[in-house]
Amino acid sequence: MLDYSQYTANEFALDASFRKWVLKNTPSESIFWENWLAQHPEKYETTQQAKAIIFALRNVQEEIGEEEIAEAIAKIVDIAEQRNIKKVNFWQHATFRKLSLAASVLLVTLLSYVVFDKLSEKETPTYSNSVAKVAQKTKFIEIKNTSSTSQLITLSDGSSVVLQADSKLSYPEKFTGDTREVVLSGEAFFEIAKNPNQPFFVYANEVVAKVLGTSFTIKAFEDEKQVQVFVKTGKVSVFSQKNVALKEQQVSKVLTGLLVLPNQQATFIRPKWQFKRAELTAPQIVALPIIQSQSFVFKNKSVLEVFDILENAYGIEIEYDKTLMASCELTAELGDEPLAEKIKLICEVLEAKYEMKDGKIVIEGKGCK
Repeated sequence: MLDYSQYTANEFALDASFRKWVLKNTPSESIFWENWLAQHPEKYETTQQAKAIIFALRNVQEEIGEEEIAEAIAKIVDIAEQRNIKKVNFWQHATFRKLSLAASVLLVTLLSYVVFDKLSEKETPTYSNSVAKVAQKTKFIEIKNTSSTSQLITLSDGSSVVLQADSKLSYPEKFTGDTREVVLSGEAFFEIAKNPNQPFFVYANEVVAKVLGTSFTIKAFEDEKQVQVFVKTGKVSVFSQKNVALKEQQVSKVLTGLLVLPNQQATFIRPKWQFKRAELTAPQIVALPIIQSQSFVFKNKSVLEVFDILENAYGIEIEYDKTLMASCELTAELGDEPLAEKIKLICEVLEAKYEMKDGKIVIEGKGCK
């Protein structure tokens, strides 16, 4: 079996099995490459570059202008002359711009230079330009948490966001279209309402997290060297915004990202534009907001205690008649549901009703006998 651990982007782009996975997504190649990438997360960025090269080769006529190709060829030929390599007149081939993936290493190098030189000219993704990008379709709201405590935000789809101090979040008044997109700078804990038909994207500086319905924490402060994603439940796929930029080159459909599972973290190292995945240790979990480690599993637990736990975890006041509810107990497993869904389930058990009022949750019911 080939040792792919030392492969460059160009070498991956020339590998028959890798190309078959990217272009045809055959079952055998999918199983092999997804397992291989799970074992070699450090090669994530390299394989994404290789995918872009492959699609650039396939769509080169539409993707790259004639002047850019001529400039790149001139540089390659100049290098060849300096090394006493026989000059190649690329333009003798009438079908040059439609060459297949069986092209030489020289052509792959050429296109690699053109595609990624263009990408490198893009400025480093920031909160501001991410907002400008994703807020084109609808009006966005920005919340800045300038306090010393966390702040609960409920999105239009029912998802919960616990925004930590010195952090800000931009999100639409209402999610429309086939995706849900928000932009974060700082730290926040997310509980995403499940909707397989409308995946949820969090843009956090250089990193994008894609989920369907799960809970996780993102730390993405602009002045730190790393962006971190900590998964509590479900699965989160993370990738860099360089790959999001490739949507313009029709590569978005192959962006599956680095998969992060419960009690794992993905760390994006900014200077290297590289992801690392690791298991969460006990000290790391303790250092995160309490909501990240709270299980929300209750067995014959006093409702008064349950409400106290929810208040502390979400940083929100729950108003109710303590005397009336004093004898009520709850047995339930409230996993990664957003807060509104948790309160709804509790109220169904208590035969009570609730509403959001003046930034707090107000619960009314007849109590328990």
